Amino acid sequence: MALDPLAAVAALSVMATVVVGLFAFYGNTVPASNVRGRLEGLMSGTSVVEVGQAAALRTGRQDTGMMAKIASPNITERLTHQLERADMTLSPGEYIVIRFALAGVAFIIPFFFVQGLFGLGIMAVAAIVGYNLPKWYMNRRRNGRLASLNAQLPEALTMISNSLKAGFGLIQALSVASEQLAHPISTEFGRTIHEMNVGSGAEEALQALSERNDSYDLDIVVTAILVQRTVGGNLGEILDTVAGTMRERIRIRGEIQTLTAQQKLTGIVIGLLPVFVGILFSVLSPGYINPLFETGLGKIMLVIAVVMEVIGLLVIQRILDIEV
Repeated sequence: MALDPLAAVAALSVMATVVVGLFAFYGNTVPASNVRGRLEGLMSGTSVVEVGQAAALRTGRQDTGMMAKIASPNITERLTHQLERADMTLSPGEYIVIRFALAGVAFIIPFFFVQGLFGLGIMAVAAIVGYNLPKWYMNRRRNGRLASLNAQLPEALTMISNSLKAGFGLIQALSVASEQLAHPISTEFGRTIHEMNVGSGAEEALQALSERNDSYDLDIVVTAILVQRTVGGNLGEILDTVAGTMRERIRIRGEIQTLTAQQKLTGIVIGLLPVFVGILFSVLSPGYINPLFETGLGKIMLVIAVVMEVIGLLVIQRILDIEV
């Protein structure tokens, strides 16, 4: 009996997915000595965090499994920052495993519906889509968190400024804002205060705050505070000015979104129009459109049309994406 190449490829992908999953779950275990040390510290009432380890608090959740041993430290650190900015509790190793697992599953599913060389192409495209789904989801969560953080900044700056004018110090003002505001800015301020309390300098903690969030508006705030601590001045008035500038930017950004809403809707309609026309022809006159799916030339034209459609949508989105 001849061996079906597609079946062999599908079987290998299943095996690879299972192996990668086992590799991740058994490799990301926490050493027993670490757990024992934490429990002993809690039972004795002493802190397990030393002042000299304050810099380690900024690294977030560390990947202690096999993935951390085989991956580059730069890649692991970059993935850690990206996952933190997306408010995802996964470690870099777990995130990578999920991407490969989804790619394997997506590669297998088309095998049961399409065969031949065209089916192999569909399987490859599905694997690419499955591999990138976690990245798209992470980017969407990161953008949403960043938008929430930027929207909270003007109110937070006003609250910090009022606290400074009332005689509070910077740490006390940040603490007031952390207690009064919601996530994510309250979490970030709380983490910054904690770093200062365990031994980090104010400049180091503020720079870590800026690096964690990758927000242009927050970079302006941190830069203003650091400059004021170097050259002096009234920090409350400086923060009021920065807050006013940010409110004006938010207002202008809203006006731009209103002005470009019709163009975005037009782009969506134009992009979906070929799909609706194809469905309409398949219902009214199936024999007219069937060669597009049954012949080799028709399939090639269909793939080219899909690629051009995606490129067109990306170009329209890029044109209407105006930075403020």
